[in-house]
Amino acid sequence: MTTKKQIITIIVLLILLAVMFIIRGDEDNWICEGNGWVKHGNPSSPIPTEQCGEQIFCTTEAKLCPDGSGVGRTGPNCDFAPCPN
Repeated sequence: MTTKKQIITIIVLLILLAVMFIIRGDEDNWICEGNGWVKHGNPSSPIPTEQCGEQIFCTTEAKLCPDGSGVGRTGPNCDFAPCPN
């Protein structure tokens, strides 16, 4: 009876340990704080290249240039891109 209890106890502990690792998640990653990337733990991946913080989305309007081409909005102020020469 003692051996069965020990085996059951070990199995229950292993299951609890596995659940703890699943719930805890990835501790080594990059976190976006205050419009900048901050290390959390020891991430194996390099610092992300995408913008951190508030992202700006421009409307999909187009401006017709004198040469017949079109340019869209770009940049942090969503200004129209310059027309090609």
